[in-house]
Amino acid sequence: MPESPTLPEISSETKPLPDAVRAELLKIGVNGDSVVQIRTDLDASGKFGERYLVATPEKLVVVSNNGSVKVERDLQLSDISKIESRGLSGASNIEVRLKTKEGEKAVEILRGTGSRARELSHAASQIEHLRAHGTLPEERDETKFKRKDCPKCGRPLPWDSNVCPFCVDRFGALKRIYSYILPYKGLAVLSMAINVLTIALSFVPQIVTKTLIDKVFPPSFQQGAAAAAVGATNGQSRLILAELVALVALTALISNLGAIVRGRAAAKLGSSVLHDIRSQLYAHLQRLSVSFFDKREVGAVMSRVQNDVGALQNFLLDTAESFILNTLTILCVVSILFFYSPSLAILVLLPVPFVVVGTQRYWRGLMKLWRRVWHQNSSLGAGLADALGGVRVVRAFGAEEREVNRFVNRSATLRDATMGVEIKAAQFYPIMEFVMGLGYPIALFYGGLQVLNGTISFGTLFLFLSLLGRLYAPVQQLTRQTNQITRSMTAAERVFEVLDTDPEVKEASKAVSMEYVEGRVDFKNVSFGYEKHRPVLKEVDLHVEPGEMIGLVGHSGAGKSTLINLLLRFYDVTEGSLLIDGVDIRDIKRDDLRQQIGVVLQESYLFHGSIYSNIAYGKQNATLAEVMEAAKGAFAHDFI
Repeated sequence: MPESPTLPEISSETKPLPDAVRAELLKIGVNGDSVVQIRTDLDASGKFGERYLVATPEKLVVVSNNGSVKVERDLQLSDISKIESRGLSGASNIEVRLKTKEGEKAVEILRGTGSRARELSHAASQIEHLRAHGTLPEERDETKFKRKDCPKCGRPLPWDSNVCPFCVDRFGALKRIYSYILPYKGLAVLSMAINVLTIALSFVPQIVTKTLIDKVFPPSFQQGAAAAAVGATNGQSRLILAELVALVALTALISNLGAIVRGRAAAKLGSSVLHDIRSQLYAHLQRLSVSFFDKREVGAVMSRVQNDVGALQNFLLDTAESFILNTLTILCVVSILFFYSPSLAILVLLPVPFVVVGTQRYWRGLMKLWRRVWHQNSSLGAGLADALGGVRVVRAFGAEEREVNRFVNRSATLRDATMGVEIKAAQFYPIMEFVMGLGYPIALFYGGLQVLNGTISFGTLFLFLSLLGRLYAPVQQLTRQTNQITRSMTAAERVFEVLDTDPEVKEASKAVSMEYVEGRVDFKNVSFGYEKHRPVLKEVDLHVEPGEMIGLVGHSGAGKSTLINLLLRFYDVTEGSLLIDGVDIRDIKRDDLRQQIGVVLQESYLFHGSIYSNIAYGKQNATLAEVMEAAKGAFAHDFI
């Protein structure tokens, strides 16, 4: 028997067997000559446990490691007639057919949870090839069968994804959004500079009012004394009054002009960034494999492009700008308060930490609620797209009432999810407003005592009281913006989840050009499954000569359409190879391949537009004569 190549363990990386397991294997003669090994997460009774399957060129061994190490199976490959994997309810297993005197007997030797299904199926396929041919099968890409582990927490990553749902950076999506701003950094800097300027100028009226109270109007005038009338006629006071009023008018003019420029810049910036994200998202959807759309409803995918990107647009145009303005306002207010009276500023700001802590706790629960809302919203859109897209089928079977009930149920689920968010908000915000409002009586009492003691002037107290409104309003708005920010973060996660999805069918880095195809097709030992652990085609061999016309006959689900899907390279074969003119289809440029294949799909689809544009869809530069010739060839010219 030829020597078999060593195969790494079916996981994200080669991991050695536990010492106790290796020691037990040594006792039965397995000494580093294993070619396939896999660990599962269920024991023989179906409970969670640790078991290992180890295959050598001669035998198959199953070892359990649950407190004590025990060899459960020690089978010779020569005593096995077949090895296969089966999908169960929430689990998957590996079965062997043992040769006995009474005939073949099916025996389950290994079982794992559903998350291990792909690995078990691959291991069974490899061991079956080892049993039948004495060697492991040649594999073009082993990574699709290896489950990766998160480098941070060590948990297995979802299949076909590099993002760990447990370690995902909740703010990472928003950071990525702002990376799209870099091409427009000039607009961003201009908008930020105007924001800083307008916020600073907005405090001029309060400071001017303090100056008027303390400098222009003497204290006696505040008390209505007659002596104040003489002081008020002082020419210097009149001049200061006029200057301060002119300053207020000038700052108002500058602030409003800045608001106009800032609004135009923010609108252009937000719209341009969202256009880039939307375009990139749609372009990436066009590059994704057909399998991506097999696993998702069309309405749910449309929701990503429309609803989720729309939520990001609202964030960039409204929420983000409001968040920046409120943050700058708070910083300016706090700076002014500490400048005039640090002790009173500390007392006034006492409620702020409670608001911050409460908002953080509220934020955590809100993320889960908004994810549920977006999921239900996608489900509703998907159902609507199905019902309206298949309106003729609905009418033909008289299913209008059933579809209405289905829509109403989905809408009710969305209503309940949205209601959960709103109820939580209705409970949270009044509490936060009450806590923030405690600062006003604190300022009035302790500030009044300081005025009576002569520590601060009456103008300073008036400034504090007027600035409290400028402080609490932005803080309350920031807490209310938690909803919008959380919604935007959830939408951003969903958008970038699509952008981070890699197409399963990729063009080879050194794909060969094939401008002319003769038409010789060879399926060599091809196995394929839409789900990797559930093959539809098993070891198919088919040879078709150029110009040869063949018909594929079989019952529904036999794999006729699957062969065509593989020939068009909508999917890649799981095992074996598909050759076109002797070249592996995975090594041919996809555009060259598909431009030379004509196909009439089972379900005809017409794009919105003219009949001419639909006929010429596969050849955009087709002439009118070519389009008419095609229509005649399809016997459609006369009725068109």
